[in-house]
Amino acid sequence: MKKTISTLVLVSMLSSGALWASSGENTNPTQAQSSSVKEAIQKEQQKQTTLLEKVNTNVVAGMEHVLKAIKLLEEKKDDEALSALETAVGKFEIALAAEPDLKLAPVDGYVTLFDLVATPDFIKQQIKEVQKLLDEGKVQEARILLSSLRDEMVISTVYMPMGTYPDAIRLAVKYLRDKKRDQAIATLDTTVNSLVTKSTSIPLGLIRAKSLIEQASKLDKDKGKEKILKLVKAAREQLEVANLLGYTQGYDPAYIDLKKQLVELEKEIKGKNMVEKLYEKLADSFADLLKKEASHSKK
Repeated sequence: MKKTISTLVLVSMLSSGALWASSGENTNPTQAQSSSVKEAIQKEQQKQTTLLEKVNTNVVAGMEHVLKAIKLLEEKKDDEALSALETAVGKFEIALAAEPDLKLAPVDGYVTLFDLVATPDFIKQQIKEVQKLLDEGKVQEARILLSSLRDEMVISTVYMPMGTYPDAIRLAVKYLRDKKRDQAIATLDTTVNSLVTKSTSIPLGLIRAKSLIEQASKLDKDKGKEKILKLVKAAREQLEVANLLGYTQGYDPAYIDLKKQLVELEKEIKGKNMVEKLYEKLADSFADLLKKEASHSKK
C-alpha cells in the first residue's frame, strides 16, 4: 500500500508575524529565518514519512491481494478472488518464515500536520476562554475552541496483527473453496477491520525552537548579537508554546533544564564568553526532549 502524507494546516488565528511577537518588542525574523523554520518542519515531516516506508514488502503485497479479492467478490468473480486470497496467504507465509516472531507489521502510514501560529499570551487567553465556557456549561463551544489549540506533527502507522490476520485469510479461502461465499465475505470484512493504527505526536514548537537555535549558532556573536538575541527569545517563546499546549510538562526536569540553558545562552551572548559549547548542549537537549515527548505520545 502506498504511503501518503495528509497535511492539515489550521487557519492561523493571528498573522504570520504573531509567532515571533513578544510584549512590546519586535522579534520578527527575516524572510530567510522564517523559511528556515518551515524547512525544519518539512525536513522532520519527510524524515517521518521515510520511516513509514520501511515495511515488510511481503506483508504489504499480501494486504494488496486481500483488498483485490474483496473487490473481485463484489464483482461476483469468486474464482479470481480465491486466487488472489491464496496469493495473499503465500505472501504472509513468506513474511512469517523470515520473521517468526513478527507480531505487528506496518502496512500503511501517513503524516498529518497541525500548524498553529500563536504567541504564548494568545494561547493563555484561549485557555482561559475555554475554562470560562466550561464553567458556563458551554461544552461544545469549549470543545471547538480547544480543538484548534493543536501544534503538532502526527505520525500514524497502520499495522497488521500477524497473530490473527493470516489465519483469518486462510479461513476465508476455505469458505470460498467450500462455496460458502457469504461466510467468506463476512470473514474478510471482519479481518480488514482488525488493522491497528498507532499514532505519535511531535510538537512543532520544539522543532521551531531547535531550528531557531541552530540559526543563531551560525551567526557571528560579535557582529550579529541583536539578531542572535531575537532568535533565542523566539526559541524561548516556542518552548513555552509547547508547554502551554501540554506537549511538555513544566515540572519535567528536561524541560526545566532546557529553559535554564536558553536563559544562560542569552546571558552569555550579551557577555564576552564563548558560546559554542552552549549551542552544542542545547542541540542535544532539544533532540532528547523531542524523542522523549514523541515516545510519550504513542497511542
